[in-house]
Order: sequence, then structure tokens, then C-alpha cells
Amino acid sequence: MIDKDTLSQLTDHVMKTMERDTIDPDVAIGELGFDSMRVVELIMICDQIYGTAIDPEAIDLNQYTTLRDIDSQFRALALQGGGQKR
Repeated sequence: MIDKDTLSQLTDHVMKTMERDTIDPDVAIGELGFDSMRVVELIMICDQIYGTAIDPEAIDLNQYTTLRDIDSQFRALALQGGGQKR
């Protein structure tokens, strides 16, 4: 089951990871300083937050994607069964 406040959980995790006091969930992850290794870590954390293993290829993720966008995509995929490869 998906928690209603997944965006807050995601934002909190990114704040801790990026060692910041605040994060605007509407700022692109590229502007937040995400590199490819941080994106992989973010996907793994999202799997935990959203309670499912998401196929990374099912996500539209680039330097312009915001945390709000990621939350929306992961929530939709989790409701559809995770977008997992079979």
C-alpha cells in the first residue's frame, strides 16, 4: 500500500542525501546536483518508499525531472504493479 505522503518521504530522503536543510520538490534533479550514481540510489530508495520494485526503463527520468514528477510516476507504476520486467 502506498503512503499518502510519499512526496514528503522522497523529499526528506533527498535532503539527507544531499545534505541540505530544504529541497523544493519542483526543482529539477539536475539543478539539485544529481549525477548518475545518485539517480541509481534514488531509484533504490523509491522502491522502498513505494513498496515495489520499479523497472528503471519504465520511468521518464532526466536532468529536468523534478521530485514531484518522480513521485507521480512511481505512484502510478506502483498502482499498476510496479512496471516490472517479466
